[in-house]
Amino acid sequence: MRDNILQAAREVFAQHGLSGARIDEIAKRTRTSKRMIYYYFSDKETLYQAVLEDAYARMRKAEDALDLARLNPVAALRQLAEFTFEHHSHAKDFVRLVMIENIHEGDHMSKLTSISGQNSSAIAHLEDIYRRGVEMGLFRRGLTASELHFHISAASVFNVSNRATFSHIFGDDLFTDRGQQKLRRQVGDMILGIVMKPGLSAETDVPRAREEARMINPDIFRFLEVWDAKWATLAKGATAADRRVHFESIARDMRLPTPSDVETDEEHWIDSDGGPVRVRIFRHDSGGTQPALIYMHGGGWMQGSPETHWDITARIASWNRQTVISVDYALAPEHPFPEGFLQILAVARWAHEKAADLGIDPARIAIGGDSAGGNLAAAVALSCRDEGIPLAAQLLIYPACDFDRSRPSYEENAEGPLLKVAGMAATNALYCDDVEQLNSDPRIAPLSAESHADLPPAYVAVAQNDPLRDSGLAYAEALEAAGVSVTVERGEGLIHGYLRAMEYCAATETRLREMSAWLAKTVG
Repeated sequence: MRDNILQAAREVFAQHGLSGARIDEIAKRTRTSKRMIYYYFSDKETLYQAVLEDAYARMRKAEDALDLARLNPVAALRQLAEFTFEHHSHAKDFVRLVMIENIHEGDHMSKLTSISGQNSSAIAHLEDIYRRGVEMGLFRRGLTASELHFHISAASVFNVSNRATFSHIFGDDLFTDRGQQKLRRQVGDMILGIVMKPGLSAETDVPRAREEARMINPDIFRFLEVWDAKWATLAKGATAADRRVHFESIARDMRLPTPSDVETDEEHWIDSDGGPVRVRIFRHDSGGTQPALIYMHGGGWMQGSPETHWDITARIASWNRQTVISVDYALAPEHPFPEGFLQILAVARWAHEKAADLGIDPARIAIGGDSAGGNLAAAVALSCRDEGIPLAAQLLIYPACDFDRSRPSYEENAEGPLLKVAGMAATNALYCDDVEQLNSDPRIAPLSAESHADLPPAYVAVAQNDPLRDSGLAYAEALEAAGVSVTVERGEGLIHGYLRAMEYCAATETRLREMSAWLAKTVG
């Protein structure tokens, strides 16, 4: 009953303020009477204070659930900043209550010691993140958690408090889904820009963690030792969203130095039938008109981003003196097929339409990706062929080209390492829960296409100890049978996801250099 009253009162106070709110109206919106409201809350002012207290408690409870202490400090600070922006954009009543209380000079809040304690927890989160960042040599000294909290709140509150006037004067582009996604990420960029040490950016040139600095070894099992230890810190029962954030933090920790001749700061947002999609541009600094590769990261269609696969795309851009367009496509289970597929197809169209602006040659645009990203690259290549969108090559790295788990490689490598067969059916269902479509729609299973003729030349890299090995080999055979030029790399002694092990296993970097050389030769 008390919660019901607080919810109704929150709406009324947010709409009318303290002076304009009426207990009669609050009672009408509840499942109780005016008398019961006074039973729980002696007067309107006490009720208003309880609403303030509850609003802040809910905000801080959501922050505590983020479990930021386990993340790399850069990932943690971005997560907190973007969470605050997202929370405020969906909790307009909270922002309005804050505005109303400021009209009252914070008089009622000053009487609530609990709010002071709740906000102390927010400052404690920031203090911990900032301290860890300073100790790792990432963040500059001399800042305070209160200053960071101010900057985060300023952008997040303004997004709601000034939306009406801003839209009236400047238009509402920033308040569309696409605009809000861009602003949310930019808030993270802005906060990281404030704290990073001079000479460092939020994405590049980050000092390596101590454990990795002493683990440079050609044996791939040294990589697995580090990888497994980092994933072991993920809480049991973690959701897909939890895994996504954890993966970003691990990839951040393990990232190799970015080649100095690659520019990485440019981002674009492209509209599509699957919603707005962000791309990050990795471009060789030699300028001019360059060949391009549209690249999709792996991660089981559920996790990953241009940032998690930075080592791959930055090196291809450097070694080939080219541009790589890395796609941050929509992820399952929140965004199942066909959203991500449609976004990537839109990126392919956009790359051709904007080739001159991007400084790329429309006749030398290739497509590629690893694991789930390889699946998407192959599927989009089929649609590009059907739509007449020219592609110069396709680079498919340990791709899932169909979902037939009866192939020998699934039995031989059931326990991985890195990728295990037991969880595949559940993962696939999150991407597409229609089993018949999963196995017959070429936009999901490219091996099921009626024809593979007239596709661009392909490089298919598989791994000997990968459950997906035989799926990739079957696709290579189908391409060859259709007259497509195919180069196959069998990855002897390697595992699924081996490009993540470049620091630990020299053979994995060699494989990427071979892929890059093939790509450079094929597209010219």
